[in-house]
Amino acid sequence: MLDELSFPPIYRPCRVLEGSDPLEAAIAAAKDGADPASLFWLDSATDFACAIVLGPDRPLSETLAAVHVAMVALGDCLGATVPPQVEVLFGWPDRLIVNGALAGGVTISVDPALWDDPEDPEPEWAVLGIRLAMTPRDDAPEPGMTRQRTTLFDEGCGDLTTGSLLESFSRHFLLWTNRYLSEGLRPIADMWLPRAAKRGENVELKFGGKEWRGTLLGLDEKGGLVLGETKTPLVPLTDVVRKPTWSLD
Repeated sequence: MLDELSFPPIYRPCRVLEGSDPLEAAIAAAKDGADPASLFWLDSATDFACAIVLGPDRPLSETLAAVHVAMVALGDCLGATVPPQVEVLFGWPDRLIVNGALAGGVTISVDPALWDDPEDPEPEWAVLGIRLAMTPRDDAPEPGMTRQRTTLFDEGCGDLTTGSLLESFSRHFLLWTNRYLSEGLRPIADMWLPRAAKRGENVELKFGGKEWRGTLLGLDEKGGLVLGETKTPLVPLTDVVRKPTWSLD
């Protein structure tokens, strides 16, 4: 069991024991009217998992930008703690890439009925989930045998603890949320771009039965991906994040 963690006062922390899912707990609480900034975190020394109840006050297409706020917060959190030779990048829309391999990511959950609503309504509730692969699973291949997935331990970050990362992430997420609320997505997009995997490269994306090709240029004002040299220059978040594009299982 982790020691009691220290979070900024705005959060309402809730410890979740191993064997339970913080994301599921947060979604259930959000549906029951939990306060925004309720923070559900997994009490585990080997798994980083947390979920935050959001307070949506804008249409779904804009609420989804919370994914990028969380990614930038993760980038800052890890950038300040991992060894300098460890490269931390963002795989649009929701993946965390460490030294070229998947190490975690972000999810966003809302009422499923909203995804196909053409009116772009404001969600009654929304929950952000974050997971990081801290240490290898017992059945994982030897380090270096696969480049599809990795862990922070395998990349030389064995001194990091889930407790310290949770505390750090909560502070960085609060900072960037405040920036987003006061200045919009532009400062987040400007911080996201330098860590964008395949920035300036030709990419081929396949999500939800749709395909996009083009040069990865950056984010638009709602967090969609801007592509160059293509007939479809924008990939909206609403088309790709109804389910996570990644898995650590």
